Amino acid sequence: MTMRTEQLSISRRGFFRTLGFATAAGLIQACSPAAPAPTAPATAKPSGANAALQPTAAQAAPTVAAANPAAQPTTAAVATAVPVSASAPQQAPAAGKPGGTLVAGWDSDPGALDNNVDRGAVTRTLLHMVYDRLVERDISVKADFPPFSPGLAMSWDISPDAKVYTFKLRPGVKFQDGTPCDAEAIKFNIDRNWDPNHPFYSKTGAGANALGYKDLDKVEVVDSSTVRVTHKSPFADFLNVLAFGTYSIGSPTQIQKVGNDEFGNQPIGSGPFKFVSRESGVKLVFERNPDYWGGAPPLDGFIIRPLPEAVARLTALETGEVDWVNSVHPDSIDRVRTNPNLTIDLAQLPNTWGYIPNHRADPTSNVKVRQALNWAVNREALCKDLMRGLAVPSTSPFAPTGPFGYDPDIKGYGYDPAKAKALLAEAGFGDGLKLHFQIPQGAVGSPFAVEMNQYLQQNFKDVGIDVNIETLEPQIMQTNLSKGMPPDVHAYSVGFSVDEMVNLQRQFRSDLVPPNGNTNPGWIENADLDALLKQALQTPNEDQRKKIYFQVQQQAVDMAAWVWVCHQKGARAWSKKVQGFVNPNSYMFTFKTVTMG
Repeated sequence: MTMRTEQLSISRRGFFRTLGFATAAGLIQACSPAAPAPTAPATAKPSGANAALQPTAAQAAPTVAAANPAAQPTTAAVATAVPVSASAPQQAPAAGKPGGTLVAGWDSDPGALDNNVDRGAVTRTLLHMVYDRLVERDISVKADFPPFSPGLAMSWDISPDAKVYTFKLRPGVKFQDGTPCDAEAIKFNIDRNWDPNHPFYSKTGAGANALGYKDLDKVEVVDSSTVRVTHKSPFADFLNVLAFGTYSIGSPTQIQKVGNDEFGNQPIGSGPFKFVSRESGVKLVFERNPDYWGGAPPLDGFIIRPLPEAVARLTALETGEVDWVNSVHPDSIDRVRTNPNLTIDLAQLPNTWGYIPNHRADPTSNVKVRQALNWAVNREALCKDLMRGLAVPSTSPFAPTGPFGYDPDIKGYGYDPAKAKALLAEAGFGDGLKLHFQIPQGAVGSPFAVEMNQYLQQNFKDVGIDVNIETLEPQIMQTNLSKGMPPDVHAYSVGFSVDEMVNLQRQFRSDLVPPNGNTNPGWIENADLDALLKQALQTPNEDQRKKIYFQVQQQAVDMAAWVWVCHQKGARAWSKKVQGFVNPNSYMFTFKTVTMG
């Protein structure tokens, strides 16, 4: 393990020269799984233009979910809910010839590929290519928001009280080792992340998946193609949670063969690509799954090359050393656009970049200190001058560009250094204070996070807050997230994943602090937030649930739960010989539609 601590210095010229380290996605959770867009069973018919509307709690008639591709899955008083793609955007056809191997320049070296552990977006994206989930967010299409679709489950029944979910599985699916992906396999995976008496119980997986499984009552195999999951209390957002990457389904045979500790190094799922090998820090190799139930992908396979520095990544693309790269630096966008051999596309990421303060440790346990940090941030200037328009200011958890979650009535924090200084004085720090922040090294989710941290370091200094910034290796940072913030660290620099409103549960619930997940490492424990979040889960009607989540956001803003900074766009670029790649508005993406021209 290497660790580097430094006091980042700031200069305006340095902002635009620094293209090396980038950071910020320790928390970008598995939210937009990679899956094909399977057609719904012939028995499922959309109920016209209003098929996506939620029924009232009194309605018990079967309802078809999500004719609107951006809609949340239906959970209200549903006898049978089957997502369809009646008005969903079409998957981009793969052009070019089958075969070939794509080489991708990655933001950093991915972690182990456990199906039930969150190691950040650079790892979680690969889970969506190796594994499947019961339900999916289809990122093989271009849409404002990845549409909801069936995965290993073709359909499901939901009890009127949203406690009991019965899944009908896709027939004939097998894992890459030939093991049937049947109801017993699904039960094995769920029990492994919930039941301490399970022979392959994963404490880490149970923590990472506590939101979905913590309050289970039982998991039953009805027959070989039907599994029933019963919760102790209503769970209206359960389908959304199951689409997260950490709810991927792994081969029980392989888990029993190699054990929990080794499974991430020898993963076997049922997805479109198989893991082949890893040379740590150098490359990961994947090959086509010829027996994939959704149809074998055109590529022979793909190779991941970790290239944390933005300059090195872009140079590798320009010279043909790699075929595809993530996180193009904003200073390089025009350069890529004018290169006739390259394509670049911007995706509005479901991202809120900023800081999670430590709510247990002084002085950030003081709400006035957290509010002062928020008022000290010059978001408008940062987005315009530093990010060159590749971000918009953040005033609340959800971006104004997203289709869900954003509440325009939440005004949030502006730039007011005088107010920040006054709050610090009220908190007893009129003469200033010193804080210690941690950030991950490498281009994990943002190509300009070092510059952002430098910029904000100066913003904080201007109001009397002296911030020391310590950089850690990304996977060390992931480990820290799962353990929670120690008393001598006052904030983590992260990119929050906010593509589903249910993420608010993961980020703000007091019973989901570590070790029950890595999404509330700042120890946010607030009785009012807990009550609202519980109420949301027990509200099957989506419109009513959304209003409750808006109240959650307002409460989080009022208590300065985070330091909100900006919502970023993701710039991905590739060689023109790469055809059929779809750049979704998601941290997740897939190579299963790609051909090499």
